[in-house]
Amino acid sequence: MIDIHVHILPATDDGAKDVSMSLEMAQAAVKSGVTHVCATPHFYSIPSWVEIKNRCKALQNQLKQAGIDLTIVPSSEIHSQPEIENLKPEEIPTYNDHGKHCLLEFPFRQIPIYASNVIFSLLVKGITPIIAHAERYSDVVNDPNLVLDWIDKGCLIQVNCGSLLGAFGENIRKTAYILLEHDMVHFLASDAHSNGTRFINLAEGREAALKTLSEQEVQALVVENPRKVINGLNVDVRDPKVYKPKKKRFWLF
Repeated sequence: MIDIHVHILPATDDGAKDVSMSLEMAQAAVKSGVTHVCATPHFYSIPSWVEIKNRCKALQNQLKQAGIDLTIVPSSEIHSQPEIENLKPEEIPTYNDHGKHCLLEFPFRQIPIYASNVIFSLLVKGITPIIAHAERYSDVVNDPNLVLDWIDKGCLIQVNCGSLLGAFGENIRKTAYILLEHDMVHFLASDAHSNGTRFINLAEGREAALKTLSEQEVQALVVENPRKVINGLNVDVRDPKVYKPKKKRFWLF
């Protein structure tokens, strides 16, 4: 499996606090069946794509020295800000530096009014945004069909494993399954920040998704689609379905 969203770089953001924790996270990933981990530090923490790539190379060397067979793929979780529109394509962190896909996050409480402009500016540069943990945004919880607009614009969607297992509350768990059931998800990822008690690996998320999707469909979310992204290839997208909430019935006695 390939995990496209992990905060594994040591002492870089709110993820792994040191190399020791990075190595422990790497060992846990390998044990769960992960072969590649995409290092996705928050881009507002380190405003240099070059620095992120250098840190990925350093961690890869440390993994080799420790005998841990895991490939680190450079990337970043880009915080959506209008300033992103002013960056040159080569300055924007993309998966494996292919210039094809990036991981984009929004504020949890409210999708900013400039979000569409940021998405458009990335698409114009030939970069497909992958919307990080779409199920966790309050606006999506209130209206899951908001994700349809992102997909229609050309975005791809990532959901956290922890959301499927209730790590962020029942409303977010329900939203994650709604997105899965309506073909609005293209990737499952751990979004691991540490090896602590809330660490939920990709294998656990895979098992949870199998309650709703077929083996082939889940395989696409954790192997096939991620492999295409780290190789700079286009991802095949199934037509999403509109979510129609069940109407509440009121009985008169």
